[in-house]
Order: sequence, then C-alpha cells, then structure tokens
Amino acid sequence: MTYWVSFDVNVTGGTVSIIGTQGEFSARQRVSYMTYVNNSSPLSANYSVKSGSPTVTVTNILICTQADYLANKTLLDSIGYFDGDTMPRA
Repeated sequence: MTYWVSFDVNVTGGTVSIIGTQGEFSARQRVSYMTYVNNSSPLSANYSVKSGSPTVTVTNILICTQADYLANKTLLDSIGYFDGDTMPRA
C-alpha cells in the first residue's frame, strides 16, 4: 500500500539526506513524500549524514494512505502537522 508521510525534521550540527526525499536538510523544515510499504513492519525515516555531526529530531508526524491523502489533499497540506490533539477529521 502507498502512504503519504509528512513530518517536521530539525537538523543541527550538520547536513543529512532523508531516504525517499530529494535534497539535503540542515535546518528545521517540513518533509513530505509518498512511500510504498508491502509489510506490517513499523515505518521509519532513514537518513544518511552528508556533513558534520548532526543531531536529527523528527516531530509532528502525519501518515495516511495515498487514497486518503488525495481525497483530502487541500486540508492535509494546509494543517502541516499532527500533535495528537489538533488533527481535524477529514
């Protein structure tokens, strides 16, 4: 099944690239991408260090199926985060 994954990443002390995304990250920003998952294992965000000795913090994670994302794209793109209490129901 294909999922839309979105989260805030905060990188300090270096630069990383996150597998499944394009570009390198060296500050706080929102990262979103589609990924295909064909098993019931936990979903992970893997990164590789490009420079420095970075500390990487991931918060405000939002995961939904591709179909749900496409059906509610405007709403999901506008909220940009999930904190467990403020997620509006689509």
